[in-house]
Amino acid sequence: MIEVLSGSENMQRDYANLLRAEGGEGPILRLYAWKDLTISIGYFQKAKEFPVEVVRRPTGGAALLHGWDISFSVADQKQRWGKKPKEIYLSLMKLLKESLEKLGIPLDVSQYAGSYHQYFCFYYPTFGEITYRGKKLVACAMKVLKNGFLLHGSLFLSFDYKKVQSITGIPQKDLRERIVSFEELGISREKLLDAIKDFFAGVGVGKSLDVS
Repeated sequence: MIEVLSGSENMQRDYANLLRAEGGEGPILRLYAWKDLTISIGYFQKAKEFPVEVVRRPTGGAALLHGWDISFSVADQKQRWGKKPKEIYLSLMKLLKESLEKLGIPLDVSQYAGSYHQYFCFYYPTFGEITYRGKKLVACAMKVLKNGFLLHGSLFLSFDYKKVQSITGIPQKDLRERIVSFEELGISREKLLDAIKDFFAGVGVGKSLDVS
């Protein structure tokens, strides 16, 4: 089932799962949504004032506005996925890409290796993130400890561009040039959930999940 929690509760739950993975558990999977519109900021970002809740992620990267997305997290043992963080990240993102491509949409894994120069991460698909014709479709970030790791991400189910502009100050034109949602590609919520379930199955335990 999808957990619908506040921003702070979602990040606390993900961080707790990271610690469980560091202690030897895994894979631990979550599928969740956000009770209210929420901005999550990267671990090293400076907090700013917005007319919605702002929470800090345990992972890095730039800020992201949540509320129309479906989010997921994977916490597991590093040794199952690769020796280096980059290997772990790419292994999981390629697995997610394969599951999403079964929906009939051609996707790419971004090779962009630059850094952010904007507060929000809508501007650039960073390395390993999934794109459709150059536009960001999935935003992800990862935190690695000695033994375990946490990968969490947001799949853009839909997007209220006007509302996003009013909250973030980013012009709708810029948003539409840089991101795209699954609904804009003709993918329903039910089909997207099936794809996530397939991804979880690839991680190792998805066949027993009740995704609704």
